[in-house]
Amino acid sequence: MNRKQGKNGVTRVWPVVVMMAIWLEGSAVGGAEPATAGMSTNSAGKGAPPAGLNILYSGDSWHRSMPGMMPEIAKAAGITGQKVEWNGVLDKMKALLEDGKIDVLSWGRPGWSEGLSEMEHDKIIESGLKGNPNLRIYLQMAWAVHDGSGKKIETKDDYDNAKIAEVQATIDGTRKGVEAQADAINRKYGKRVVFLIPLGDAMTKVRGRIVDGTFPGVKRQSEVFSDAMPHPGPIAWALMAYCNYAAVYQRSPVGLTWGGGMTEEQREILQNIAWEAVSKYPYAGLATNDVPEASKNEVKAVPVAGVGATAVPEALQGWKAVQELPDDVVVTDYNAYIEQLPKAERPGVFDVKYYVDGKGGHAVAVLVNVGSVQWTHLLAYDKQNKRLTVSKHAQSK
Repeated sequence: MNRKQGKNGVTRVWPVVVMMAIWLEGSAVGGAEPATAGMSTNSAGKGAPPAGLNILYSGDSWHRSMPGMMPEIAKAAGITGQKVEWNGVLDKMKALLEDGKIDVLSWGRPGWSEGLSEMEHDKIIESGLKGNPNLRIYLQMAWAVHDGSGKKIETKDDYDNAKIAEVQATIDGTRKGVEAQADAINRKYGKRVVFLIPLGDAMTKVRGRIVDGTFPGVKRQSEVFSDAMPHPGPIAWALMAYCNYAAVYQRSPVGLTWGGGMTEEQREILQNIAWEAVSKYPYAGLATNDVPEASKNEVKAVPVAGVGATAVPEALQGWKAVQELPDDVVVTDYNAYIEQLPKAERPGVFDVKYYVDGKGGHAVAVLVNVGSVQWTHLLAYDKQNKRLTVSKHAQSK
């Protein structure tokens, strides 16, 4: 059962689109800058809930509780029709995927690169795409076994001595390899198939807050784990669920009442950390499959002298530039617009700027380099966030 994601609740900025464009062009994407301000303000309750997905979970014990948590999160988010199951038997997984009823495969492995290698070697990705060409595969990049430090960890209490900077450095170094693998796989299939969920980064932020004394009710890093390996404890499970929900449903978990046993204050912190980590990481792919119809008022491209891509378009004189993201509907729409750009233009997208007119109107300027010409694609929206016009302005470099 193939479904397109709904427009509401999606918060995503231009770097993810640029990543897609570069993947389609066969280039590496590892050097992209993360998204910027405003990403953590999206509300889970904003807009109608998306349609429930058929999610297949697999991997090892670190991922095993996800099928039990996702129905609870879906209920809290008002999502209906979701189906989740767990299967770790390779042949049965392939049969389920080839049947075409799976929308999302969520795969958990402490060894990130090992997990992607398994999927490729065992033809899991190939089988899944035969059954459902729109299948999305999410690799959960959890924290490292023993923090990847090589130090002797005998009990979970040993994690209390961990240096947050060292933990993060290990994650940063490991990330490069798995991103390269994801790039190669996505180039192979000519589209984004594999997505990465930065759970390890989110967990490090939680541990940092514990060390700083700003995570209420928790005084020791070891309290997030259940043993020396370390398997997740309740805090880690909740964070994992929020990250998974954010990536798979492309919505913020902030405001969800499900908390996995957390206090309201702890829940809010975990939800914001999860959303920030997922929404700002290009490989998590907060994107939409919706392709809106072209506006009847779309204006043909007309070069306007003296209006450069790095300058404020003449049509926006008197408007105010802002850093905050516009409504989710607008964000979804302009990302879909970028994805519809001709293949020769998509790699040239290098920035997106936001404007308001003080009367409820919004505008988005998509900046694109094409050869020796800098283009500004100007998308204007009314108070109801409906796209009114598209105009294009150009200036020779």
